[in-house]
Amino acid sequence: MSRIAKTDVNRALEMAANRIKDAGGADGRVSRAEMTAALKGLTGTEKKLTDIFFKFIDHRDFKSGAQVTSKDVDRAVKYAKTTMIAKYDLDNNGLSATEVKKMSLTGKLAVTLAKELKTAAANSNPLSAGTFGDFLDQVTTTSRVDVTTAGQVDALLKKQLIAACHQSSYTDVKTLADAFAAVDQGEFVVRQVKDKKTGETYTAVDYGAGDNTYGAIFKTGSAKPIVSIHDGDLSVL
Repeated sequence: MSRIAKTDVNRALEMAANRIKDAGGADGRVSRAEMTAALKGLTGTEKKLTDIFFKFIDHRDFKSGAQVTSKDVDRAVKYAKTTMIAKYDLDNNGLSATEVKKMSLTGKLAVTLAKELKTAAANSNPLSAGTFGDFLDQVTTTSRVDVTTAGQVDALLKKQLIAACHQSSYTDVKTLADAFAAVDQGEFVVRQVKDKKTGETYTAVDYGAGDNTYGAIFKTGSAKPIVSIHDGDLSVL
């Protein structure tokens, strides 16, 4: 395999640590029962790493009846980064296959998860990002206009605004006047964006409806929505 950076492996370990902290809720303490329940919501390497890292922390700080605290997790992460990961990068230029073979099971799982995360990021598509916020993180916004008057709207944008309205409950919108009357404060946000990886360009139209974000994403130059924005979530059409 090609070498993998320690920073990527550390990030995977931190992900597992955050899952452990999340299992404990607001009090910052994680019981074994809470961790068992939380693991049911995880899968694959992430689940294995989180499970084994929790057991490592629980054993390391074991006291009868004790629970794992956020401070326990932070101390374990610091220790693991140094002892389970960094010390195996003998030439300080990323972890090689030979170096990974010498690592503990926790370290190996962190390496595996790091590689899976990198692959997922490389294959990710902003249109399937899950939320509109995540979509915007994966694209470059080349222009943004707050559209509040008909004078800002050409024939194509008129069709896009009406189609965007139909992604919420405003299915009776048929004219531009209807569109401005329907949305909160009579305002649409229109962004021209570009996929950071592929260079594909899109037009994103969003607006407020009862304090929630709705709208649609279009291929540049098209009036047909390809993704619906519904309460901030994306749905490919």
